[in-house]
Amino acid sequence: MLKENQIMVTDENGVESICEILFTHEVDGKQYVVFEFVDSEEVSAAIYVPGENEQEGTFEDIETEEEWAMLDDVLQKFYDEIDAELDEEEDEEEPA
Repeated sequence: MLKENQIMVTDENGVESICEILFTHEVDGKQYVVFEFVDSEEVSAAIYVPGENEQEGTFEDIETEEEWAMLDDVLQKFYDEIDAELDEEEDEEEPA
């Protein structure tokens, strides 16, 4: 059973993998989904194309270097925000 923030990704060989959605990002009407494979912690991304209802949709490959570079920048900012939040939590836990 998939959790709310998980998706099933099928590769070109028909192998299914559970992935956790890290975040979504929309640019110029394209919806990008950045996700991490649960088993390997490898991060990847795809373009989400909505279907007829919310539970249906497909993924398309990202094909341009510009799109990958843009998503790499957004991913780095995502990790920086997580690091900043963790640092803030650690500072709050330290006795004065």
